[in-house]
Amino acid sequence: MSDDSLQLSGDLIQRLQDVLIEADPRAREPIVGVQYLAAVIGYLVAQMPEPVAQRKDYLAQLAEFTDSVFVDVESRKQSGPPSQPPQAASGVWRPGDP
Repeated sequence: MSDDSLQLSGDLIQRLQDVLIEADPRAREPIVGVQYLAAVIGYLVAQMPEPVAQRKDYLAQLAEFTDSVFVDVESRKQSGPPSQPPQAASGVWRPGDP
């Protein structure tokens, strides 16, 4: 893992949720907060200077990264051994990463 890995923490997540709730109280509902985060991702990727095809590829890679984090968090919540090998949920996603 590189030295510049992402630092996902409960505090960071709570601060992001607090900002969303301040902007729109409906974001207290988790699915609304998640929709805002997804919209922000789409907006930021759309603003990148790369060609459209490349930006769409970034979105696909980000979806895979999101799934990897989900699988990792779910496996940690389970009391038994994970049903599949754990995938890394930390690090830095860069365009072009598998």
